[in-house]
Amino acid sequence: MRSRAARTGRLPDAVTGWLARGVIVFLYVPIVVVVVLSFNDSDLTYRWGGFSTRWYGVLAGDTDLLTALRVSAEAGVVSATLATLGGLFAAMGMARLGPRGRALFSGSLFLPLVIPEIVLGVALLSVFGTLRASLGLTSLVLGHLVVTLPYAALIVIGAHRALDPSLDEAAADLGCGAWQRFRLITLPLLKHALLASWLLCFTISFGNIVMSTFTGGVGTTTLPLRVYSLLKTGLTPEINALGTLLVLFTFLIILGAGLRQMRRVLVDDRT
Repeated sequence: MRSRAARTGRLPDAVTGWLARGVIVFLYVPIVVVVVLSFNDSDLTYRWGGFSTRWYGVLAGDTDLLTALRVSAEAGVVSATLATLGGLFAAMGMARLGPRGRALFSGSLFLPLVIPEIVLGVALLSVFGTLRASLGLTSLVLGHLVVTLPYAALIVIGAHRALDPSLDEAAADLGCGAWQRFRLITLPLLKHALLASWLLCFTISFGNIVMSTFTGGVGTTTLPLRVYSLLKTGLTPEINALGTLLVLFTFLIILGAGLRQMRRVLVDDRT
């Protein structure tokens, strides 16, 4: 009886383990396929024609695709920086409001999260048209800012609420001004939340396609829009080569952050 109960108790653990393995395989198999097919010598992405690195050379000479990559990177960096700064200012301002003010402010700030992005894109395009503003990198960044700012505010406001208010009060009692308290106490304690906010906003902006369709202009075609336009003529392993380089770049960033965190843990253990 005891062994039978033990077997039935281990069954859910085994099922959970296999489900976890299945999820991991489901997530990482497409990435592995992209990397493998980037070395495909065939002109078709779905047919293996032998090992070759010629598509990386084709990618290096594709000025349109590289220009789209540069536009996406520029828009992502600018919009992520502005969104993170906006989230920081929103968190500091919300801390000084009353309960009703915080509810009203947070409701208006997070409203874009529940509105379909295509509606926001049409609304922004109408505003730019009314103001007779030309579409370009500025309008593209503003469109991405509307999408990314609520996410940045969610992260930074949550981290700011978790801070101990007595630290700021103690610093004020010791004679620190508002700028000193912000620079020496608030900002160091929020640095991880600010970094997480910036990375999330950059990722959202870099992969955005709906808002970019409405707010981008001539010469500001982003990488997702460029790849989407290539669907009409057929994708080549050149896109897989670009995806492999982006995966490698992301892996190096994660590896660098992991090594830095490991070094910090080892230093703390020694001390």
